[in-house]
Parts: sequence; structure tokens; C-alpha cells
Amino acid sequence: MKIKKFQGKSFKEVLETVKKEMGVDAVILSSTVRKDQVSGSSYIEITAALDEAYDGAFFLNSDEKKVLDSGLFSEIEKLKEEMCFLRESINTFFPCLQDNSKKGLYSFLIKNGVDAHLALLLLERANNMDELRELLETELKISRTSFFDERGFVFYGLPGAGKTTTIFKMAKLFRERKEKFIIVSLDRRISSVARIKEMALKLKCDVKVLKDLNELYRIVHNNSNKVKLLIDTPGDSNMKFVSELKDLLKDSSVKRCYLVDASMSTQSSIKAFKTVDLKAVDCIGFTKLDLAYPYGTVYNLSVFSGKPVCFLTSGSCENGAKIYSPEVMTNLILGGLCEN
Repeated sequence: MKIKKFQGKSFKEVLETVKKEMGVDAVILSSTVRKDQVSGSSYIEITAALDEAYDGAFFLNSDEKKVLDSGLFSEIEKLKEEMCFLRESINTFFPCLQDNSKKGLYSFLIKNGVDAHLALLLLERANNMDELRELLETELKISRTSFFDERGFVFYGLPGAGKTTTIFKMAKLFRERKEKFIIVSLDRRISSVARIKEMALKLKCDVKVLKDLNELYRIVHNNSNKVKLLIDTPGDSNMKFVSELKDLLKDSSVKRCYLVDASMSTQSSIKAFKTVDLKAVDCIGFTKLDLAYPYGTVYNLSVFSGKPVCFLTSGSCENGAKIYSPEVMTNLILGGLCEN
């Protein structure tokens, strides 16, 4: 058996050297991070071994045999200890994973994008797929009032979350139902004004682009009980309008809805949540379902936000635009969207 030490700046670099010199059949006996005493820089040292079978046999000398016996045995013992510790920790803190059937459910939830911690909490109370579905249907926070029955919405969200597109989708549905509505925009940027004016032409309706919040106050309190209001706000990373409109809208029937791009990662969306005064938000809505898969992030964010989900949307204004009731969330989380 041939045993040799290799050194390099990174594990990948050293591993490539091992493959080139000893071939793909080489066995890694140990890997260590060491420090150069002269330069002070760190480097990786790997000890690798290879069986050499030529002329039918190969014999270890005494020094090589000692290195193999001590190094390999030591590494195996360390792995055993770490595996035992990991198994005991998992069994202690998460007894549900001692059940093989629950291990399968856990893997299923993780594959579907559900946060690991939330998946474990679900499996503490659900023993099979039927119980899991029933648990989700019971515990998911959803708005019990249809978005059709709301008096209106003001939409907050990051740039590109789909605020203007969602307004177009809702306005189109209201138009089909012959319901009266007013579209209001607080976004006075040239590109945004041009887009919302184009949307108004397609819908054959008027759009009010406001200069200040006093105008919005008058519109909301004069019309919220007569027509439906769809209010757009500028998208910015600080979402300052959430706080600015907190007092202005607190006594109105207009729902303050924070829109979440369902295709964003859970971590990115939670980071955005931390910049928002969620006390000034009534509900959340998910957009871009057609770009999001798997859908576990929908569950993660509905839990982390602590707010009821009012609706979910997919598709663009021009192609396949749809708005779904939050009741579809269980189907989403458990593996896809069933529209029937």
C-alpha cells in the first residue's frame, strides 16, 4: 500500500492533486488544516493511501503499517463518536424522527421547501399524510373573507413584488363582475405613471395619481363604502409607506396588504419582513406562483409573518393571470397546485 501526504491551498486543489498522482481509487485517511510557521498562512494537508497490486502482491513495510493502523483507526473512531452524538441529539430533541414513517414525511416536507424547524414541529402532531393535511388546513392563517368581499386594498412590497400587476388582475376581475372600483397610485415616477396609465386604458377606467397623502385620505374616507379601492405604493427597500399610512388608514375598511414574491427564498423574504412594521399590515398576499417551485416557502412565510394570507396570484397581465383563494395553500405545500 502506498501512503502519501499532499498539501495545497484548498481541499479541492489537494484532492485534484491526489487524483492525478494516485488515481480515483485512492482513499483519504485524514485531512487537516495546518499553518505555515514562516508565512503564517493556512494550508490543507491530506493523507491518502492506495493499494498497489502488481505481480499479484504488495507488502507494507512496518512504518507504513503503523501509519495506516493508527491514522485509519483514529479517523473511524472519531466518526463513530460524532455519529453517536448526532443520533442521540436528534432523538432527544426530535423524538418524532425515531419513527421511520415520520422520517419519510420529514424528507417529503424538506423536499417541498418547508423549513426544517417547521417541518419537525408539524411532525410532532401529525403521524401520516392525512393527519398532516388536516393539521395544515386547521392551522394555516388565512383570511376568512374573500378578497371579492373586501372594500379595497393598499399594496406594499419590495420593487418587483407585483403590486401594480396584482391591481390589474383584481381590477379585471371586478370589471368582469361589473363592480365599481377606483385605482389610486402614490408612485409618481415617470415609468410607473406611464405603466399604470397604460393599464387604465386596457381596463377602460380612470386612475388617480396622487401628490400627497391628504388627497388619499379624502378619497379613502369618501369612497371606501361606495366603491372598491385599489391603492398602489412605490416599491422601495425600506417600504416607508407602511409606516406613513399606518395612522391614515387605521379607521378605514381598506385592507393593508403586504405582497410577497413567492419565488424569493425564505431567507430573503424574512430579511424584508424585518424592515416592515408588521403591526401596520393586516394581511399578506403571494405573487408569482408560476415562478415558484417548490411551494414550501409559502408555508414558511405565512408562519413567520404571523399574518393571514388573503390571496395568491400567478401569471402576467397579458398571459394566464389568475388569483387564487388562500384555501389552495395546503395543496401547494403538499406538492403542487390543484385548481379543481
